[in-house]
Amino acid sequence: MILILLVVVLSGGSKPEKPLKKPPEVAAKEPAPKKFVPDVSAFEIDGKKKCDEGSALVSGRLNAEPGAPKDRVLADLEKGLKLLKDGLEAYDKAKQIAGKTYSLDSHRTVQKRGIAAFCTGLEKEGQRYCDDGLAVIKATQGRISDTSKLNDAERKSLHDELKKGVDLIRNGMSLFDRSYEVSGNRFETSQYQEAMKVARPIMLELK
Repeated sequence: MILILLVVVLSGGSKPEKPLKKPPEVAAKEPAPKKFVPDVSAFEIDGKKKCDEGSALVSGRLNAEPGAPKDRVLADLEKGLKLLKDGLEAYDKAKQIAGKTYSLDSHRTVQKRGIAAFCTGLEKEGQRYCDDGLAVIKATQGRISDTSKLNDAERKSLHDELKKGVDLIRNGMSLFDRSYEVSGNRFETSQYQEAMKVARPIMLELK
């Protein structure tokens, strides 16, 4: 009897253990796809080469000796500014394509100083040529209204004056173009264009 009670106590007194639950399986995260960055190394190499060469050339001429030939100084400034413009444009393309940024403040500072040194005098000279040419053409207005009344000497004189005016305007506008190529500066030239449109057919008529 005692043995039976012990068996009952030992076997029936404890609850059966619940099976352990397995932790939920977590799916492994896939690595995020790498962002595609376009290759702009060609633009960067080209930009660095031209900016370095242009800055060196412009800086050298900004600090040129007072006795240095003016034509040589201007030619070097123009060449250096063209290199800088092309080099900075190459970096701009790289930035647009790949979204990268570059430290170019030193090159832009040299460019700004070079433009001031090169373009200011060039633009003033171009303006003077254009204004002089316009004045020459305007001074002929009384004679170009009826060229049939002019004798041969007067026709030749009028032709030469018109040609002088047109040539002056052309020279002035060519200086504007040189400034634009390195600076991007634009100029109001409509009155000079109109003057040449008036002069050219008269010149052909007087030949």
